[in-house]
Amino acid sequence: MNNNVIQILSQTLEEHKEAALVLITRTKGSSPRGVGSMMLVDSNGGILAGTIGGGAAESAAALEAAKCLRQGLSKTISYEFEIESPDPQKLAMVCGGEIELFIRVFKQTNHLLIVGGGHIAQALYQLAVVLGYYIAVIDDRPEILTKERFPSASELILGDVIQELRDYPSHEQTSIVICTYNHTLDEGALAAAIAKPNRYLGMVGSRKKVALCFEHLKAQGFLPPDLDKIHTPIGLKIGGETPEEIALAILAEIQAVKYKENLAAPKDTVFARI
Repeated sequence: MNNNVIQILSQTLEEHKEAALVLITRTKGSSPRGVGSMMLVDSNGGILAGTIGGGAAESAAALEAAKCLRQGLSKTISYEFEIESPDPQKLAMVCGGEIELFIRVFKQTNHLLIVGGGHIAQALYQLAVVLGYYIAVIDDRPEILTKERFPSASELILGDVIQELRDYPSHEQTSIVICTYNHTLDEGALAAAIAKPNRYLGMVGSRKKVALCFEHLKAQGFLPPDLDKIHTPIGLKIGGETPEEIALAILAEIQAVKYKENLAAPKDTVFARI
């Protein structure tokens, strides 16, 4: 049983999903399962694998594990069992006794997908490394997409940019930044990225080029609600024009979206390709 829990946990993490592992660490008296029993819980309180004995204890622990996932907090909890008790901290279970559980949270890693490997991409990568992002970079130029330029990147994906982007398994914690070496490629990459799961989608480009790109996307059938989700002009208005300054503005905006800060204020700065 526990081997299956570990296997499902490994698979969940490989898919960049989050889960909480609930492990029995101590029992006193009678309890439904022994020390070492475990279960895996998703962010909705659903049990993905395993069991700690069923009944009220398992249901309460699953809900608590989901709460821990939302808070990003691992912790130890305990329950007492009584057949009948007016105490809400005690669970009505026939077995009696007491159980201690450790809830270990596995949160999704912040995930940055950089489409293009030029100067802005390299500067953005360097800042994201400091913040502990899982970083993937897509480009079709082998001389650009090298371990020397991106030594700590989790993935370097060489190939047709648009096709690789279409095939890439993004999720709700993925931030996508499009900054390729030409506007036609940017436009194709943006069209491929719009329908993909993401927390943030932004594209580098001048206001004129962005407007033209949006007109082309509308002609392809993309609706205003789709385009409204795109962050462009990209980055917070903090000033600067070097690749490093542009990258800082972009990552600041990504962080603001992550923490649901207000981005309603108008932005006048437009970053062109570097």
